[in-house]
Amino acid sequence: MKILLVNDDGIYSAGILTLAKKLLSTNEVTLVAPQGQMSGMGHSISYYGYVNYAELKIIDGVRCFAVNGTPADCVKVALNLIMEEKPDLIISGINKGFNLGSDVFYSGTVNAALEGAVQRIKSIAVSQEYHLKDFEFTSDFISKNLEKFYNLLPDDAQTILNINVPSDDAKVLKGVRFSKIGIKRYNESYIFDEKYGYKLRGVSELSDCNTKEDDVYLYKNNYITISAVKNDWNDYDFYDKFKDGDLNL
Repeated sequence: MKILLVNDDGIYSAGILTLAKKLLSTNEVTLVAPQGQMSGMGHSISYYGYVNYAELKIIDGVRCFAVNGTPADCVKVALNLIMEEKPDLIISGINKGFNLGSDVFYSGTVNAALEGAVQRIKSIAVSQEYHLKDFEFTSDFISKNLEKFYNLLPDDAQTILNINVPSDDAKVLKGVRFSKIGIKRYNESYIFDEKYGYKLRGVSELSDCNTKEDDVYLYKNNYITISAVKNDWNDYDFYDKFKDGDLNL
């Protein structure tokens, strides 16, 4: 399988490098990642700016490229400038830190995968708990289930899988669950530094609105969560209800 690896933690992140090495033995892997940290960039692209890329020798057998742009930029640069053929699958991650609930709006990891959906290429996003010591467990999990994930994705590629791993301890993990996207709120504040200005600080909180089917709840209860995120922002119930409404100019 031809796989494009991207992320938002940067090209030297242990998450993407560990996964690349794990997938290399049975797949053709190309790695295209930001030259530095790009977490929280969402689906932004360098529309008015310039992007450049450089090939780096990091892993034998894997073509690695650093891009001075966002995670979504990396997908676009890979498809338009680097790869001669489209990949069969795009994997974004492994991200250091979960991407649950409302995080999908902000996450560069998730939105790089959604850029894959825009380009009609099957894509998944993978994240794990911030404090895990390494990325071996999650890399093994993805590698072992790679064909299953690929076959789960629809042929039109408009739905991605958002995968989150809360632990690498088999005694702690309760299993794997398909889940809905839940709600996760942040207790936000800005910290002032005289030299630099204001910096946002956000501590995530479990919302009371979550059900036992939501990724936020299940992750907190030590399940690996897999959520299907569709590249479609339409509210069809609202549209059907009001599409014939009488509005005046």
